[in-house]
Amino acid sequence: MDLNARTLDALDWPSLQRALSEQASTARGARAGLALGPLEDVEEVELTLDAVEEFAYLARQATDLQLDQVGDVSDPVARAGHGEVLAALELRDVGATLAGLAYLARRLREQEADCPVLSATAEAIVVDPEVRELLSGAFDEKGELSGRAWPALGDLREGVAALHRQVREVLEQLIRGDDLEDVLQDRYVTMRQDRYVIPVKAHAKRWDLGIVHGTSGTGATVYVEPRQVVEINNRLRLAEAAMEAEERRILALLSRRVGEQAEALEEALGAAAAIDLIAARYRLAQRLGATRPLVGEDGVIALRAARHPVLLLRGVAVVPNDLHLDTKNPVLVLTGPNTGGKTVAMKTVGAAALLARAGCFVPAAEGSRVDFFDPILADIGDTQSVQGDLSSFSGHLMVLQEMLELAGDGGLFLLDEIATGTDPAQGAALARAYLEALAARGPRVVVTTHYATLKGMATADPRFGVAAMEYRDGRPTYRAVSGAAGESHGLATAERLGMDPRIVARARAVMDNAERELSQALAALDAATNRATWAEDEANKTLRALQAERLAIRRREERLAQRAKALEEEAAEAFRRRLRKAEQAIGQVVAQLQANPSHSRALAARAAVHAMEGLQPAEEPPPAPPPLIAGARVRLRTLGKTGEVVSVQGKRVTVRSGAIQLQVSATELEVLGGPLPPTAPVQPPALPPKEAPGALEDALRTGANTLDMRGMRAEEAMDEAEAFFDRAVMSHYDRVFLLHGHGTGALKQTIRRWLPTSAYVGAWAAALPDQGGDAYTVVSLRTP
Repeated sequence: MDLNARTLDALDWPSLQRALSEQASTARGARAGLALGPLEDVEEVELTLDAVEEFAYLARQATDLQLDQVGDVSDPVARAGHGEVLAALELRDVGATLAGLAYLARRLREQEADCPVLSATAEAIVVDPEVRELLSGAFDEKGELSGRAWPALGDLREGVAALHRQVREVLEQLIRGDDLEDVLQDRYVTMRQDRYVIPVKAHAKRWDLGIVHGTSGTGATVYVEPRQVVEINNRLRLAEAAMEAEERRILALLSRRVGEQAEALEEALGAAAAIDLIAARYRLAQRLGATRPLVGEDGVIALRAARHPVLLLRGVAVVPNDLHLDTKNPVLVLTGPNTGGKTVAMKTVGAAALLARAGCFVPAAEGSRVDFFDPILADIGDTQSVQGDLSSFSGHLMVLQEMLELAGDGGLFLLDEIATGTDPAQGAALARAYLEALAARGPRVVVTTHYATLKGMATADPRFGVAAMEYRDGRPTYRAVSGAAGESHGLATAERLGMDPRIVARARAVMDNAERELSQALAALDAATNRATWAEDEANKTLRALQAERLAIRRREERLAQRAKALEEEAAEAFRRRLRKAEQAIGQVVAQLQANPSHSRALAARAAVHAMEGLQPAEEPPPAPPPLIAGARVRLRTLGKTGEVVSVQGKRVTVRSGAIQLQVSATELEVLGGPLPPTAPVQPPALPPKEAPGALEDALRTGANTLDMRGMRAEEAMDEAEAFFDRAVMSHYDRVFLLHGHGTGALKQTIRRWLPTSAYVGAWAAALPDQGGDAYTVVSLRTP
């Protein structure tokens, strides 16, 4: 029994080969698609997948490789290599193919940096430019040998054409004249045995009018070559023979030149077919919505949202499934109702493994992993044989035995409804024992079953994982739920498919209590699992939404950072241009002053120097501290507290800090600002987005432009903010952030009521979510 061929048929591999072949642009690529098989190892798979991604890049760049210009010329090239003379049409096709090959190689050489694998493949495409040019100019627009390219042939053709005209003119004169009027059957000129003739009545053939070359079907007409044109016809036949000889000579020459390149051309055609097969892989991936899998050698399958490729090709709306196998859980037991999708899910794993091993993308979500497996074997369907005297169960056992002998690390085995067709108790026991023995040999295994014994193995043996096909609201959803040991729902399925309700009711009645209780328990477990799965799905949706929002915020911050950097670079470049211009001006003035010293030129040089000095940002002297007067806001250096001056008596100052009044030396105080104006309740100005243009919305928060006021009292926070604004203006910041947090909201409200009273504040608003949210206030500064 050929298990490999049986596996490929069971997993619908021929359908995938045909689908791939249909995506090829060349006949040779299409044949390669139909014969597509496994690649040698992981390295070759990765190189092939790289090439598919490179072709995807070319497709996005709208780069047309014109693969359809590479014809199927392997046979004529091979015959030319053996010395045969090719027909003109064959040579013309070879010429067009050589042009297509040269174009393909040139385009991929141009893309070497972005497409190294495809470019390396195209290195095998070597086309002799002399032969290509020779064939390119050898034929005219009609596909015939060109008289311009071959002048001798052109002259011979002109001579033949002239003789054709001459003989026809003589015959036209004869049939229009009166000499033959009585013997002509009709008045036209035709050809017989490659000679020009006229139709004559049968009785006139005895009149020695010329040479008879045939008669009509009725015998009433004979076709005569008149004596007047025999000589011309002879010269015409000789001229045609000379022309044909020249054509054969040219075709032999061209065929010989092609034959000299036969080996190189065969290699080039093979490389073009390989590139076409890469293109077909890409187009098939587009049709399937497939992605590049991660491929390793650890026996891992981690499919996310996987779909069966053949169902996709048929236009079926496929329910995606997550399916997993690894070293920890090498065996996956799929359970659930009949027609619930168990076999399709198992075949999806097998098809994905075959596709990955052949260097194709798999119809699953990004990030899916399908390692390299060898062998991949499946036992799906009936193996009954009348000729071999095998029952279904016997054939099934023979397949299981052969698979066990082939089992080992790196293999993938798919078993559909293992050990059925015999006594259920014995079948379940045999299935368990077989799977334990198979797992011990190291392959990855997916098995479908209705046996309760196998469903429970996940709890008893850590090597076994279980997933159930979901059954909700009395119908299968075709979704695999990991960790669930589903009930078979055989009676419910029979009821859904229209079986007589009396039979279904009788079946329920004859089930013993233990079976009924187990069935009910499994159904309850399915329902609980479904609810948990729904909750998990909702949580995942929320998580994905949050991740998308976080990504959007990060991208916004990146755009703002790029914008800030661009503005900084523009400003720096503008400064450099002004600096270069000033240096040039100073150089000119100095040169003029050296050449012709004068007081006026010295003044001009001094003005130029001053202009250059103006390019540097002037260091302004620090502002004078506010006066120490009653009402001034101060900080007590020794205590670290802030307060308000009550009175000043010489060097002694009375300060109120909260409910306490202190008398301290003026040297112990740091003046923060002048007296506050009367603080009538002030509502923060409404700042709809249109009144606060991108100045606030686009502000980017950094450590340098943010003041952390958390933990401060209101008065202290206002003092700190005023000093912070002053420093920010001096440092040329136009937008800053105040971090007051949420807390009780008292500090936030106080600060926002105070902001409009500050001479530094032009506008303010609560920070946007991507700026930190309402825990921050963003402030646009102005110079007081």
